[in-house]
Amino acid sequence: MVSPVEVLEAGARQIAKGKFSHRVEIKQRDELGRLAKSFNQMSQGLEEKEKVRDLLGKVVSPQIAEELMKQDITLGGEEQVVTIMFSDIRDFTTLCENMTPIQVVEMLNTYLTQINDVIENNNGVVDKYIGDAVMALFGAPLKHDNDAENAVFAAIQMLDACKQLNQDFSGKGIPELKIGIGINTDTVLTGNMGSESRLNYTVIGDGVNLASRIEGLSKYYGVDIVVSESTRQQSGQFVYQELDRVRVKGKQQSVIIYQPICQKHELTAEIEDELKQFDLAIDTYRQQDWVSASVKFHELVKNYPEKPLYELYLTRISVLETLPRQENWDGVFTNQTK
Repeated sequence: MVSPVEVLEAGARQIAKGKFSHRVEIKQRDELGRLAKSFNQMSQGLEEKEKVRDLLGKVVSPQIAEELMKQDITLGGEEQVVTIMFSDIRDFTTLCENMTPIQVVEMLNTYLTQINDVIENNNGVVDKYIGDAVMALFGAPLKHDNDAENAVFAAIQMLDACKQLNQDFSGKGIPELKIGIGINTDTVLTGNMGSESRLNYTVIGDGVNLASRIEGLSKYYGVDIVVSESTRQQSGQFVYQELDRVRVKGKQQSVIIYQPICQKHELTAEIEDELKQFDLAIDTYRQQDWVSASVKFHELVKNYPEKPLYELYLTRISVLETLPRQENWDGVFTNQTK
């Protein structure tokens, strides 16, 4: 009696350590033998379940895998505040023009691995990959007090990761990667969407569409990261520059968009002076004082020639000053592209 019981006890300790491949060998044909057989069937079931968990954790983010496995799988969801991020490689089609499919896949896998690590290290989860684009969530399925700030931190670190990747890629003849990132915080529906036979844990709502739209605006404004007003309000650790008041394609209501400049403790007198110059210039612009606005933006272009944003406003002014003055003009730019 003692020896097989000790074997079973030792086996139970191995299972408790997560070693589900462990089996016990008891060849007796009595109750202890049947118990050993049941024990091995249990450990085999646990091993198979762990393989499923591991595989699922590679298909979706581990946090989403845990969420799916701890509850009954049903279609539908619940409303909650989530920060949604979209990122995209700029000019991806042109970038791949002189690369073989194998080179493209290898490059993408390397890039997406780095981006995934950055997102997860900032308490985010990758919702899905859409070709070269990434959709990530901060606040679902697990909520944190600083999800919006985590998203902005992740975006900045993603840019740093791209710089490092470009150094590695340059020796392999791979063109430089540039990415655009859009972030929005809103109340959305989170849960399992799709069909009864094939579903996807994701988020649905107008806030998701806006995040996608403002990511597309990053190239237009010549910046790497664009965030919405709601994200800015919930990530006060950063200094922001207002970019514009814009009405994105498919929406009637305008939104204010920003770019993060630095953390507050990194703010220098030079950065602060530039932001003040821009605030004065854009205030004059919105008053339709085209002459004064043009002077101020010309000064910004002279002082900061590497910033496409200031040239963009000068181009707008050159068109607007030829038109009649508009009463009750709100200064909102209507974007007609996605």
